[in-house]
Amino acid sequence: MDWIRQHKKLFIINLVLVFLSVLCFFGFASVSGTLDHTNSAERWTGESEISYSHIACFMPVNYKIDENSVYSFKRTVDLKMVEASIEASENGNLWNFAYCGSGLVNASTERGSAEICAVGIGGDFFFFHQPVLLCGNYISGNDLMQDGVVIDKDLAWKLFGATEVAGMELLINGNRYYVAGVIEADDDFASSKAKTASGGLYMSYSKLSELTDEGIDFYEAVVPSPVSGFAENLFRESFPQKDCEIIEVNKRYGIKNMFRVITSFGTRSMRTDGIIFPEWENAARLTEDYCAAFLLFAVILLISPLVFGFIVLRRYGKIGFKKLWVFTKEKAEKLYDDHNRKIYERNLREKENNNQ
Repeated sequence: MDWIRQHKKLFIINLVLVFLSVLCFFGFASVSGTLDHTNSAERWTGESEISYSHIACFMPVNYKIDENSVYSFKRTVDLKMVEASIEASENGNLWNFAYCGSGLVNASTERGSAEICAVGIGGDFFFFHQPVLLCGNYISGNDLMQDGVVIDKDLAWKLFGATEVAGMELLINGNRYYVAGVIEADDDFASSKAKTASGGLYMSYSKLSELTDEGIDFYEAVVPSPVSGFAENLFRESFPQKDCEIIEVNKRYGIKNMFRVITSFGTRSMRTDGIIFPEWENAARLTEDYCAAFLLFAVILLISPLVFGFIVLRRYGKIGFKKLWVFTKEKAEKLYDDHNRKIYERNLREKENNNQ
């Protein structure tokens, strides 16, 4: 241990580096769990034995799709599931999807008005995105009546001067709707940075499409993926818009994607394909950047301790091996001598017995 005493400062420095590396790994774990919507695949899987992937598709501004394309793709996915012999449990749905588009509308009440970028939703949107409900209920693309809207707390104050306004009426571009629910906007660090000032209203996409000519710019689904890459390949081969960006959300914090984020540093933030990400995706990309940084620093900080540990192991490993060899040799010689002594004593006793 004299060598370690001589290098005490170096030993302490490497212990500190290991501690800092562990903190970076904790930071990675904390940030990767920030956004609830990134856990949609795990939430949908539940206790099912089927493995699921969460796939998100982002359409370019000038190449959006319509609801006919969405439901045509649904039939394609259903057919692919049959071909792959994947079946849902009794009374259960095999997979789930949602889509949305956005457009500027004017929302007003007797108390106030606001021009906002409304999000028109279809499918089971609020399964994937679950902001806290302050009152009322979420809406769904499957609702029989499509005249309900969900607004956030800020818009509720602007239009009504209160947040407990579920059931109250408002006008959107002159058409009458009612407030189905009021939500609290996500306040984590990533969502807060990605939030835009013009949002805060969710309505049926079919109703929004009657008010604006905007198409669907975002689609997502949790789909069975019995083998790695099955769901992603299905989307790349069959999704109606070929120029979209496809992301496997449940793998965005995996080592492979983290390496891609690190190696594309700088160029990753430049967009030349006409895709504008929604708030939740911008927030997710921000957490990816943080996670990649934490992981990179964790690995860099471990380099010196690993080298130092290798040197210590090599130095004292040789000494330990020599001591172990000597110890083993001495033990073997002792066992051999004890064995010979027992044989000698046994022969001596037998000889004495014969003489008697």
